[in-house]
Amino acid sequence: MKYLKIYLFLISGLILSSCEDFLKEEPTGSLTTESEISSYDAGVAFATGAYRALPGWTSGTSEWGGNQAGAREYFTGKAYAQYMGARLWKFEQDDQSGEEDYFKGPWNNWYQGVRDCNLAIEMIPTIKGLSPDDQSKYLGEVRTLRAFYYFCLVRHYGDVVYNVATLQDASEAEQPRVSLKTIYDEIIVPDLEFAVNESKLSDGRSTDGRVTKDVSRAVLADVYLTMAGYPYQEVNIDPAKAWCEQGLWSMTEYPVNTQSAKDLLQKSKTQLDALYGKYPLGEFSDLNNPEMNNRGGAIFQIQYMSGVQNFPVYYWLPLNSYVSGYTIETGTNIPSPAYHESFDPADLRIQDRVYFYYSDTKAKKYDVNESPADKFPVAYLYKYYDYEAVKETANSGLNWNLYRYADILLMLTEVNWSLRQLGIPASDNDIVKGINEVRTRADLSEFAASDLTLKDIMSERAYELIFENKMLWDMRRTRKALVDGQGQFQALENFIGHQPTNFDHQFTNKHLLSPISATEIKNNRQCVQNFGWQPVQSGS
Repeated sequence: MKYLKIYLFLISGLILSSCEDFLKEEPTGSLTTESEISSYDAGVAFATGAYRALPGWTSGTSEWGGNQAGAREYFTGKAYAQYMGARLWKFEQDDQSGEEDYFKGPWNNWYQGVRDCNLAIEMIPTIKGLSPDDQSKYLGEVRTLRAFYYFCLVRHYGDVVYNVATLQDASEAEQPRVSLKTIYDEIIVPDLEFAVNESKLSDGRSTDGRVTKDVSRAVLADVYLTMAGYPYQEVNIDPAKAWCEQGLWSMTEYPVNTQSAKDLLQKSKTQLDALYGKYPLGEFSDLNNPEMNNRGGAIFQIQYMSGVQNFPVYYWLPLNSYVSGYTIETGTNIPSPAYHESFDPADLRIQDRVYFYYSDTKAKKYDVNESPADKFPVAYLYKYYDYEAVKETANSGLNWNLYRYADILLMLTEVNWSLRQLGIPASDNDIVKGINEVRTRADLSEFAASDLTLKDIMSERAYELIFENKMLWDMRRTRKALVDGQGQFQALENFIGHQPTNFDHQFTNKHLLSPISATEIKNNRQCVQNFGWQPVQSGS
């Protein structure tokens, strides 16, 4: 059975490695179930198979219009949906649970990624067809991916199941959750530090979606910055406490004034400094143009291929508006009107067909004259509007950004600002250069370092990275939330006690984490639910 699973994994890896838009290098041969597992092709397939969980980032759910990319925005309170089936209302009414696909899906998907990586890490050193440098390179890729999958898991769920080896028996999957601190300290950071400091990864940008050292640096910088905040810093006080299960959270200060946080911020700065100046910000239009995949400001993207594995543009289109050739237009991934109104009117990003659009024409499929569509009730996000897919093919190969240069610039400002707040020298230029480069592109005035506040930094992240699934993580690691306003965010306040504009409740300790998948609770009797969430462990 083990070898059958290996062969199936290898075949899937070969299929992925054959996608022209994912791997640009020419394949060296074919792989069948009769191939030697020690061949070069087998080694490449093992490494490539570790990427297969990434496209699940935008996967749909059993409910029409529901999708994982949208759900990560629903939790923030800054999303709007035209169709109730997507269940945004359950977030607004605090009626979510681990029974929802929004929490079962990511758990299963990211652990699939972990298992794929574990198998590859086990097998690659045994592949005789790979040179030592090739083995090191591919281990760098796979260990970066394993760190990224675990990084997603701990940000979503807190304590998770520790698994760094292939399972030989189904019973081995029944394990208790371990401290998120352990996951960071023993898996995420060592994997990424190996990739950056020891592996033979190519030292430059990714042009085909594969991990390079720049990708590893970007993830590592984000990891260090996150560890310098919450919940890591609070758990670090007493790792033995059942923080996640009992909801013991109480700290709100940010930046966190501990030696550990200072050290981690400085480590993050090292990685960000290594990336600074290596990429262009690019054009706003790069974000919805598949021809700019893996180019411009892109650092690490999930790869999609038109007609093979399509990017689901239809989640961002107005509900049943007939503006596209798609058979469905769900209207379920929309920034809330209050979020939109919090943009400065002078911000270029709010102008028509930059980050938003305010009208459209009907697709030729429905109207050969392409007459104006019905008036839009809200502003829709143009960031993922792949014109050719919307108007012509109904197939999109647009990639999804996990990390792009604007994110690096804004992290750089936050890290340097935080260091100065904690008494560690940081020059004015280091503090403002990142955020001001982003604002200059948006035709906004520059900040002086002496005037910059945490609200300014988090606001700029909210504007620039809107609906790129960054805000939920930002809220949890800083324990701060932006209050909607007119022409700007009204305030930055503590996460606990914050009530989003359309929510009927305030955030409490339980909202600092997501509910553990009900499937995991049912199948793993040692897995205990997070504080305040259902279903709880029955033990049977």
